[in-house]
Amino acid sequence: YNTTNLLHLLRMPAKPCRCDSKSCASGCPCFKAKVLCTENCHGNASWANVPCLNTTTGLKVKTMKPVEVRKALCDAGLSPIGDKAELQKRLAVHFTSLSGGKEDGGDGAGGGAGGGAGSGGGEGVHNSGSSVVDLMEAINANEGDFAFILSLSGKIVKATSSKAELRKSYFILSSKVHPDKNANSAVSKKSFQAVLESFERLANPEKFEETEEEEEDDGKPAKKRKKTERFTRGNGGCFPTKMRCPRCKDYWNTKNLGLEDAAYNFIMQGVKQYLCGGCFLRFGCMTAVHLCPYCKKTFEYDPEDYHRKITCGNKRCDKTFGFYMFKVSERREKEIRIEAKAENEKLAKTRAQQRRRGARADKRVGTQTNEERVQEQLFVLRLLDNCPKCGWLLEKGMHKDDAREHLTNCNDQKQIKAYQKDIADRKSKENIKKTAQESQEEILAFKTWEFNGRQVGQLWMLSENILKKECKKYNLETDEPKHVLISKLGRVIRDRERKMITMGGEDHKTTHDITPIHKVDAEDLPADMESMVTEELQCVAASYGLDFDHSSDVKVDLLKKLETARLKGTGLLMILDDQSDKRKGRKRKNSDEDLDYDVTAEGKDSD
Repeated sequence: YNTTNLLHLLRMPAKPCRCDSKSCASGCPCFKAKVLCTENCHGNASWANVPCLNTTTGLKVKTMKPVEVRKALCDAGLSPIGDKAELQKRLAVHFTSLSGGKEDGGDGAGGGAGGGAGSGGGEGVHNSGSSVVDLMEAINANEGDFAFILSLSGKIVKATSSKAELRKSYFILSSKVHPDKNANSAVSKKSFQAVLESFERLANPEKFEETEEEEEDDGKPAKKRKKTERFTRGNGGCFPTKMRCPRCKDYWNTKNLGLEDAAYNFIMQGVKQYLCGGCFLRFGCMTAVHLCPYCKKTFEYDPEDYHRKITCGNKRCDKTFGFYMFKVSERREKEIRIEAKAENEKLAKTRAQQRRRGARADKRVGTQTNEERVQEQLFVLRLLDNCPKCGWLLEKGMHKDDAREHLTNCNDQKQIKAYQKDIADRKSKENIKKTAQESQEEILAFKTWEFNGRQVGQLWMLSENILKKECKKYNLETDEPKHVLISKLGRVIRDRERKMITMGGEDHKTTHDITPIHKVDAEDLPADMESMVTEELQCVAASYGLDFDHSSDVKVDLLKKLETARLKGTGLLMILDDQSDKRKGRKRKNSDEDLDYDVTAEGKDSD
């Protein structure tokens, strides 16, 4: 006997264990003796053919919740139907097959698979330190094989997978190989860069295709992009996919709602939102429930997938499909651009109003203690039906004295904690819905900006989160006010586009529209600048690169400078630092090479 068998014999239960006919539960002699079952307990039968779970992998699977077990089986393409013991055994066998080892208590095989079980879903079997090292080595060894690298997350990924599926795989891998979680080792940095590159290559292949085309053109720039440039493509293998309302789950159909067929194009591109015909909810492509045209199951959709062919990511459905693009006239496209800009402009104003109301509310309420006092006072005045502490209902016919007496005697800590927990849960659900809506609005604003030609002068309509993401692409600081973010981002984009233009050639292809304020169309400007507040006007001025002093210029000053720049054509100026301006004692002047224009002097002349 070897040492392992001797130790097992010493701890062997007095009563022999036979788990070849029923699963090992708390009554199993081996389990009670705190030893794992061996082949003798299985009647020399294969472990996969007996219901025993008193093994390394089996014990880890038994700690999982039934919901987690079913989800892991679905992810593995196995049937989630059966009683609890059957499902646990089925998943344990699956994890053992992944490890490639023989499941036996004495050998302790299947530990690697057990790690996957402990993760609650089988999404990646690399949990221990040595497994993470092996994972990073596998990533580095297959650098350049983008689909294979992302598939190491446990989710099989293809070049045609949707952006949502690619993002999931990227998050799983980055959470394991990120340098911050691996002592900033050189291997982890290289692995993380490979994972990041794989995601970018598969999620945004058009960006790298453009780079390759520019390299093949011997550095010659492409033709300047027009604002009204139209994009057309074929519809081979494409479907007008079905989608449902996120609230009432009714199908959204253009014919039933009396909409044009091209409305499908606009909602799928993230440009517009439409109403549901059942519950009148206004939603867009990010919050809608999308259905695969083949398996009819749901899948996650991203507006970036509209011009791609993808797979839904569901098990047993690997067919690729695209999204139908209906024909739309150039005139109608122009009308949609104007409509989308008007909606986006209204949305930007609404966000600004909400921020101002929130700031005023914070000043009024102050601390949480003051808010509680206000709630109690409202309850005493019978303006609230429920006690703000325990949720007790103030019934009809009761008076202020009843409410005040209840507040004085409201000391049931158990009931108070339960009611506060209920309130916290409701607030959490509301915050989740609010976050999803804000994300939808941000995507809508960004896609509208892209649909209108990525005009730098319309950066003010983007949210701060989107602006920060754009700034990170150019390695700019993001901990700044919104108008400063716009100013820095606009300056970098303009410099980049000008450098590309100076390279010469008629085939220059710009990525942004840097038309100055005195040359843009009237439809590109804010519809009613007089109704905008100072903060919004600062963002508009920063978008067009106009000079202003955020600490002293008021609304009238900003309107005058915008009007002067629109009519006279001032050049691009920089935002001045108030302190440096006073220290140097110089006037603010235009930095345009063609026109040396003094904004201060112009203001005096116009007065």
